[in-house]
Amino acid sequence: MTEPTTPAHRNGFFRRPGVAGVTESLLPGGLHILLALYFWMGRGVSIVHDFGPEPWDWFWQNIPLRHLQEGALRSLWHLHAQPPLWNALGAVLLEVFGDAQLLVLQGLQIVLGAGTVTLVALLVRSLTGSRRLSLGAGLAMAVHPALFLYEAYALYTILGMFLVTLGAYLLVLASRRGNASFALGFIAVIVALTLTRSLFHVILLAAAVPLALRAGGGFGRRQWIVAALLCLVPLAWYGKNRAQAGFFGGSSWYGMGLWRVALYGQSPARLDSLYREGRFSDVVTRTPFSIPSEYRAMGFDATSTVPLLSDDNLHNVNVPAISREYNQAARTLILSSPGRYLRTVLVAYGNFSAPSSEFTHLGNNKPRLGWIGSLDRWVLLRPAFQALEVRFGLGFTGSLYTLLFPAVLMSHLWLVLRARRMRGHTADPRHPAVLYMAGMVGYTVVIGCAMELGENVRFKALVEPVLLVLVLTVARTLLRSAAGADAEAEAHHGPEAEIRGGLG
Repeated sequence: MTEPTTPAHRNGFFRRPGVAGVTESLLPGGLHILLALYFWMGRGVSIVHDFGPEPWDWFWQNIPLRHLQEGALRSLWHLHAQPPLWNALGAVLLEVFGDAQLLVLQGLQIVLGAGTVTLVALLVRSLTGSRRLSLGAGLAMAVHPALFLYEAYALYTILGMFLVTLGAYLLVLASRRGNASFALGFIAVIVALTLTRSLFHVILLAAAVPLALRAGGGFGRRQWIVAALLCLVPLAWYGKNRAQAGFFGGSSWYGMGLWRVALYGQSPARLDSLYREGRFSDVVTRTPFSIPSEYRAMGFDATSTVPLLSDDNLHNVNVPAISREYNQAARTLILSSPGRYLRTVLVAYGNFSAPSSEFTHLGNNKPRLGWIGSLDRWVLLRPAFQALEVRFGLGFTGSLYTLLFPAVLMSHLWLVLRARRMRGHTADPRHPAVLYMAGMVGYTVVIGCAMELGENVRFKALVEPVLLVLVLTVARTLLRSAAGADAEAEAHHGPEAEIRGGLG
């Protein structure tokens, strides 16, 4: 039996890992599990530390345990603060494991973290053909301190990270085999992402479906039906939110978050002036994400018979309406001072570019990692960038990522634009998996900085694994392209070429 021929195989660059390659890819994942268990059992890096007596309830995004216990399906159906998948997982773990819910969750997240490490190694092996790069990338991810810390964090970061990375590998498998099943699996992963994190909007499916078609070699009638049904799931959830809470999206908090971005750095005098002119609602007199009871006097006093919607927290029935007012105020403020907003986005980008392990919520667990806890800080030259910020008053701090994001994205774009002139000595930068990784990195940078201020670094963690793969793939492509160009130049202008020219 011959191996299916795809453009990736014709240029001889994208590789199928053999048994040895797969084994090498599994080694970093195994190492990560051993280290994670050591830090958990031996050093106390635990999901139940540091987040109050009820760690699950400590997170605003999570449905409180009492509602999961008393009526999980009802609470999930009326959930507007977040997409449902993460809380559905929490409800299942609570039902099956009871009080051990969080311990099992940490174990599950360690497995997902190890899976992410393995996928990184497999992706690098497949996309670069280099066993050494594959092993090096896998080992780098295996000891990444942010992985250990987010595995001990009762929120969806590790799950989102795994899904983003899995999507890339499914495109590799679909392209290698021309298999529509893997392409449909990729669409299912994007659907799962939209149902896990509101950061990933359903609009991503507009790009995901063409990528899946290209990777899988097209769909038959049955595959189209499955793809349509998959895409309908998040659209149905958004429609449910529209009918119940008046917004078409994954989270009702969008407006509050945007107001926090727009508000940063604004002068009190300017804000007072706009408020007196009637440009803002009264909600702006309260800090965004305040408890709903603080807005009752402003007319946000609706009640609900649904227990989840009756709590004085961000799941309350009044939150969508409050957030809409913040959204309108944010748009007004941004349009009136776009330069100030762009400067704030730059500050957010500095936050986004910081090492992922420096997220504030991870601060107590981080010292328990010992020297590994600071590994990414030194590798990413964080102290040097902080010194530059102080020296030149840049107004934001970052790390090597500050330069790496634009460098790799622009390099990839350049490779795509000149791809038609490339020869067989280089990888195709238009491979669906490479396009997907570049697209996800770029999308997350833009959304994670334009609409969030404060927790940007947690958003960045979602795409760190595929960023590593993208950097190595683009760098190797550039090097091979340069080597090929040098070889061509030598062939045209070397001694043999001169002799041939003389004979002519």
